Amino acid sequence: MTSPLGPSAPWSVMGLATLLGMLWVDWVFDTGGSIQEAKVYYCALLPTLFSFPQCLRILMPVAFSGVHILANLSEPSGARVAHFATCAVLLFGGLPCFYISVRAVQSMCSDTDMAEQIKTLQRAHAALFVIFLASIALETAGHAARTKSKEQ
Repeated sequence: MTSPLGPSAPWSVMGLATLLGMLWVDWVFDTGGSIQEAKVYYCALLPTLFSFPQCLRILMPVAFSGVHILANLSEPSGARVAHFATCAVLLFGGLPCFYISVRAVQSMCSDTDMAEQIKTLQRAHAALFVIFLASIALETAGHAARTKSKEQ
């Protein structure tokens, strides 16, 4: 079955693209003119990470991508390398950046040097942006390698 993003896009990219879109919204507040508006946004968002069903906003695209990335690991060796690389990038890059972001928001909500916390969020979100783009590229490369091996 073909992904809604087209025949050259693996299903895992849909979840990653969703997370990238959410990150883009965060970036608007990171770089906006008002630290107070950013604080209101993030402090309203923070409890949704830890309460059900609001946490599904993050868990669904993460689980969707994760299931498809793990399923892709059963592909031929050339494609498998790209999918293993995706796992590594997300686990060793994405997870720490997410943790840093949550900690910065927790500090911001407790009125700990909001300007410094915004800078931390900007750095973490910029890194996550690169990580998600790299993951999308790796998943697409793995999908292309699988498609190429099927054609041969």
